[in-house]
Amino acid sequence: MELITTRLRLREFKQDDFKALRDMEGKPEMHTYERVFPGESDTRQSLEEYLRNQQEVPRTMYRLAITVPPQEIARGILKLSRQWETIREWEIGWAVHPVIWGKGYATEAARKVMDWAFRELNVHRIVAFCHADNAASVRVMEKLGMHRDGRLRETRWLNGKWWDELVYAILEREWKSL
Repeated sequence: MELITTRLRLREFKQDDFKALRDMEGKPEMHTYERVFPGESDTRQSLEEYLRNQQEVPRTMYRLAITVPPQEIARGILKLSRQWETIREWEIGWAVHPVIWGKGYATEAARKVMDWAFRELNVHRIVAFCHADNAASVRVMEKLGMHRDGRLRETRWLNGKWWDELVYAILEREWKSL
């Protein structure tokens, strides 16, 4: 699978993406709002899982490398996973390397994948979650036209305390009206 935007290429992960993935996961600033700091073996396991997901039929999980042509280096991850088959709900998530922060790439990549999902997967609703203090992710979700559906109180344990999580969503009819 491959999706192209004005500035980006979203493609399936390949075995040679390990070094770029490790570089991204090795950046402490990538894990400000997460419980774990993955080691090299965790990155290797993640990449193997990404490659396995590509073989599933039907697919319920898509993890795409975000690249900035002409470079082929994976500079981010865009995840789309089926949550509730009966209501046709999928979850989207993203992570981009700090070297490309602030350029709108997460929004651009997510917009392309959401458009594809609504057209090709017959999705009714797309949801996204983030740490309540993650202002950058909140901005991305709002730029995508997503609405805040709620606040899940104390659902994340991080740095010795409980944190809230925000839930954003967009329905197919809302997406079509953007």
